[in-house]
Amino acid sequence: MTKVTVHVRRKKMTKGTARLTGAFLLVILLPVFVLASGMPPLKKYTGPIKPGVVITKDNWDQYLPELEKLLPISKIKWYGMGVKAGVVTMPIVETKVMPLTKAYVAATKKYEGTARIDPVTHDMSNYKAGIPFPHPKNAVQLAWNVYSMIARAQGHEDCRLGSVFMLFNGLEYEKSFSWYLYSRKYCGRTDILPLGDMPQFTEQNIGNKVSIIVRAPNEVKGFIQLRNRFWDLDKADACFSYIPSIRRLRRMTGNDLTDPLMGSDNVPDDNEVSHQKLDPKMTFTVLDHKDMLVPRWYLGPDSKPPYDYKKTGPCFQVEWMIEPNYILEIKINDPNYVYSKRVMHIDACPFEENGTFLLYWGEQYDQKGRLWRANGNCAPSSTKDGFNDMWFWLYMNFQTNHYSAMNNDAACYFEGDFDKLYPLKESEVFTIKGLLKQAR
Repeated sequence: MTKVTVHVRRKKMTKGTARLTGAFLLVILLPVFVLASGMPPLKKYTGPIKPGVVITKDNWDQYLPELEKLLPISKIKWYGMGVKAGVVTMPIVETKVMPLTKAYVAATKKYEGTARIDPVTHDMSNYKAGIPFPHPKNAVQLAWNVYSMIARAQGHEDCRLGSVFMLFNGLEYEKSFSWYLYSRKYCGRTDILPLGDMPQFTEQNIGNKVSIIVRAPNEVKGFIQLRNRFWDLDKADACFSYIPSIRRLRRMTGNDLTDPLMGSDNVPDDNEVSHQKLDPKMTFTVLDHKDMLVPRWYLGPDSKPPYDYKKTGPCFQVEWMIEPNYILEIKINDPNYVYSKRVMHIDACPFEENGTFLLYWGEQYDQKGRLWRANGNCAPSSTKDGFNDMWFWLYMNFQTNHYSAMNNDAACYFEGDFDKLYPLKESEVFTIKGLLKQAR
């Protein structure tokens, strides 16, 4: 081995020179430190919870120490409530993941290495299509992989979804409402016509639109909301709501996007785990990379697990599998925002092994650092072509033990329905005029 010695010539420095040198090094090296933080290695689980085990009210306490290794604390509270009451069980099955669409995978491979992230503003430039960072090297790249404006596994290019929200205090049912949700991605489209970037993106900077129409009950029927999400991180989203009780359309502020909708535990910024815009003030850390218990994937239009809210409350009887997860912490660093941080649980299967970077679960902490809300995908589903969907979703208030269970219809990506329903018609579902016409 050759020994290399580096000789440093020392020179007396004034205080001013030292400050300038320190500032220069900080400006030059800080981006390197931020983006070169690396990703932790996978921690494999080798404990007694494995395929074939069924966790019930009779053995819950026995397995609890292991479950605490494999589930976030909010999931233990939620699903443990159902298991201990004897209304659901936790069957553990073999791990099986579903693929992404062929076109999306091809685009990911083609454009890997193209996207760039500004180390100061966190803006991503030169995104073309697919997963921007299929082999993420740091927490900021991982955050962009799951950013709801572009993420394939949750923010579909075109999506129509019918849902019933059921509200519960613990296991006790309170009330419900139902809605239609529509979503469209305007950049990097690979599967649903038109492909590529749409004019709304290239000319108006719109990366995504989301709209809802409340269908029932009568006292809230006709409520609509349209959110235009801009690609630029420094441009606030434009969100409008029509309130039928006062027959008025009003523009929502940033605070409105963190208020619960119609008495539920769902807030617009928490949709699909997080619809909050990324921000230069945020700091990102991958807390862990380890095996976790997640609901297994369900394949096809007839795969929906049975659900009876009168029997199981907000707990869905699903099967569970062990899968690697990244645990991403996003500190918001804004005292005026409702949360101090978000912690996200993300599919960490390697991209070459059908990894999707699906956001399974998220926890939100208040400004005092206390766990407040959580939500996530409780039964992810897929078509044979790789169009991802979900049968059940849950929102919870950890502090009050209140739950909003979201029971979904299929997003209709199935053969035979696809060409009739897609692409979505912009004038019908992404304009105020079109939404009002449907709501009436």
